[in-house]
This record gives sequence, structure tokens and C-alpha cells, in this order.
Amino acid sequence: MSYTKGVSEMIWPPDAVTHMWDHHQTTVAMAAEALDDPDVVAFIPDPKSRSGKSSRFIGYSPTAERLLVVIVVDHHGQHYGANCWPANPTDQRIYRERTEQ
Repeated sequence: MSYTKGVSEMIWPPDAVTHMWDHHQTTVAMAAEALDDPDVVAFIPDPKSRSGKSSRFIGYSPTAERLLVVIVVDHHGQHYGANCWPANPTDQRIYRERTEQ
């Protein structure tokens, strides 16, 4: 599955899509909405990344009716969607603080 708005062209591997739904009840469409949020907060690279190759985005999904965290991995210039889950209280605070500035 691919997504072409927001983070250039992004590919979502089937196992990532399945994991997102099975563990977090989130979809690629919800992740796309979060990435397209005009107030999205981006951490490039993700400070919590073990590999150093991923970026973290916190944005609002109208379909999910909540803030989501979206993880994107860059591999040789190609963006891959890796995961998406509901934002925890810390991520929600970060989003609020960044968008209120």
C-alpha cells in the first residue's frame, strides 16, 4: 500500500498495516490524516529511534478523532510507514505546546 501526500511517496508494508490494526486499531488512512495535519509535529530523526533511520510525527486524525503518532523509516531515499498508534499524554502535551506557540 502506498501513500503520496504528506511525506513524499510512502510505502506501507502489509505486515505494518496488519500490526497497526491488530495492536492499535489504526489505519493507513488515519496515519495519512495525521501526517497531513497542518500543525503536525515532526521529529526528524526520531529521538527514540534505535536505528536512527526513523522519524516521528504527531498529528490529528479526524477519522480516529484523536492525536496519533506515526513512525516513518527512510531507507535509501524511500519512505516506509512503520507504525501508527494513539498519542500518549506526553505526546499530546508536546503537540499542544508546539501548536500553541
